[in-house]
Amino acid sequence: MSFSSLPIVDLQSTSDEIRQSLLNACFTTGFFYLSNHGLHPLQDQVFNLVKEFFHRPLDEKLRHALSPTSYHGYLRIGRENLDSTNLKLIDEKEAFKFGQSGLNNIDQFPEIFHHGENFQLIQTFFHSCYDLCLRLFEHLAETFEINRDYFTSKHQWDKPPGATMKFLHYPPTNKTDSIRAVSSFFTHFNECISFPQGAHSDYGSLTLLFQHDNQSGLEVFDRSTNQWHPVEAHDDKIVVNFGDVFEYWSKGMIKSTIHRVNLPTVDQQHHSRYSIAFFCDPNGDTLLTPIPSKLIQDRIYIKDQHATHVFPDDDQRILTAGEHLQMRLNKTHTY
Repeated sequence: MSFSSLPIVDLQSTSDEIRQSLLNACFTTGFFYLSNHGLHPLQDQVFNLVKEFFHRPLDEKLRHALSPTSYHGYLRIGRENLDSTNLKLIDEKEAFKFGQSGLNNIDQFPEIFHHGENFQLIQTFFHSCYDLCLRLFEHLAETFEINRDYFTSKHQWDKPPGATMKFLHYPPTNKTDSIRAVSSFFTHFNECISFPQGAHSDYGSLTLLFQHDNQSGLEVFDRSTNQWHPVEAHDDKIVVNFGDVFEYWSKGMIKSTIHRVNLPTVDQQHHSRYSIAFFCDPNGDTLLTPIPSKLIQDRIYIKDQHATHVFPDDDQRILTAGEHLQMRLNKTHTY
């Protein structure tokens, strides 16, 4: 299994087949496709709403600008930098971000999300993503031969920080003025491949990425070969990846894989690109200690360059998931 062909986890296959596909993803790519997940009809409806929101005037969207305390709201272009190794870079996308606590307060959302059954649609989609992650956690626990509720017990709905959803819009760029500087840390990663967004790993445990119109600018980085690989888009499949937390938990057996997004260009048939990301984070008080699995009990975690940057442990103190999340968020946003 290689980065040029991500594993496919088919939720309608047998439990043994699901575990084997997950194990392939754990040992190799840290990314996989999820098929027969049951969310396709919902995601189509949500994408229609997402596109309608991003087409609204900027001043209307800015009425719900991202809050520096809640990390809830609209991010205009240039307000997020996912590559924390170079604070001068900006990510040329816009987004609307909200967590599960926001689902209880409709007034925190733009007016377009209030119309008709739109807010109920958002709530239903969010809950469905959360339930899907719990289902994957149970399969992962079986894969690691530990208690089936080991991971689900660390992702309780009523404990902070909870999950987060992000609606994303990548507007087209002009090739003549969109070339960006590359951070010194990722220079050998990027190698001038067309217009990358910030190279980064995700912070939590699992990320679900929904793509639209079979468009993908996503690329994943193979840290063993220093090569980027494009991820083909399939509207009927979710792209799933492991985040930093699973690299901690697995002593580095599972890589929190570096990835980036190439911007669409004005000469492409479909100018704008849209996606939806669902970030599942453990409860904030969860310790980032190795899981009690015989698959990793004798493993010694030797950090590579990326892991050394992302997982600082100079004081040898065990971090909680909440501390790690806050540390990475502090390096990501500008206001």
